[in-house]
Parts: sequence; C-alpha cells; structure tokens
Amino acid sequence: MRKRYLLMYILPILLVAGCGGGNKSETSGTTTEQKAQQTATVEQTQATAQGEQVSEFGVGPIQEPLNLPETIDEALAKKGEELFDKKGCTACHELDNRKVGPPLRDVVNQRPPEWIMNMIINPEEMILKDPVAKKLLEEYGVPMTNQNVSKDEARAILEFLRKAAKEKKN
Repeated sequence: MRKRYLLMYILPILLVAGCGGGNKSETSGTTTEQKAQQTATVEQTQATAQGEQVSEFGVGPIQEPLNLPETIDEALAKKGEELFDKKGCTACHELDNRKVGPPLRDVVNQRPPEWIMNMIINPEEMILKDPVAKKLLEEYGVPMTNQNVSKDEARAILEFLRKAAKEKKN
C-alpha cells in the first residue's frame, strides 16, 4: 500500500519538481544533453521506486563519465562506421528509420554515452536489469544481440553515432 501511494502521489510530484516541470522559461535553454540527462534521471528514479538499483549509465563495464570532447574524431568515427557494418548492426538498425531495432541517429541526444556503450557491450544484462533497455525490448519485441564488441570498438561506434547526430543538425 505504501509503495502504491508513493508511485501514485509522491513520485509524480518529485519528478515534476526535479525536472523543472511546467516552467518553460527554465527549460527553454536546456540542451539536448541536459534533456537526455533529465530523462535518464527520471527513469532511474522510477526504477529505484520499483526496487531496482541501476546506474544512469546502465549495466556494464562503463561506470565512469566519459567526458567526450565537443569535436568529432573523424578517424574514430570512420572506424565506428566500418564496425557498425562489419558487426552486423545494419541488420537491425538504420540511422533514420525504425527497423527491427530503433533508429540510431538521435540516440546520443536521448541517452548518456556511457549507457549507449554499455548497451552495445552488454545487451543481455542491460535487458534484464536496466529499465530503459527493458522498455525498448517491450516496444520492439526483439532483444539486442551480443556482437562481442570490445570497449574500444563500442567507443568507435559511439563516435560514429555522435558524428551522424551532428550531421543531421547541419
């Protein structure tokens, strides 16, 4: 009963207060990275209320902030694009259209980079424990396949996705 009360009444109030709810002047200057962080925080708060303890970075080897540079490393992005094709990511993903899995061009604006890397490296455990990954599985109905991607390879794929997101803006 107490948990139900928390979820029905207290949590929505906390979420609105914590995300600047309703005051457009406060949120109008919010960057897409800040919005992604707010979304991750809200989802983490919901998961915690349901008894799950998962980092905003998801479940996997990446648990420290990456502190990515603003500029794209073109060589790393090219390597990431090659890996994206070689590892078979294109079988399930396109940049701009839903396929078996979600479109990926804007994923860097929707999720923290650490979460993205953990999803690439550790999809089975993410789907079992991370609330966002669980929602994606519910929506798409197919679990992401583990392609045995190393941290360095995942970082290269992330750079490719960062480049793709910036190209859309231009």
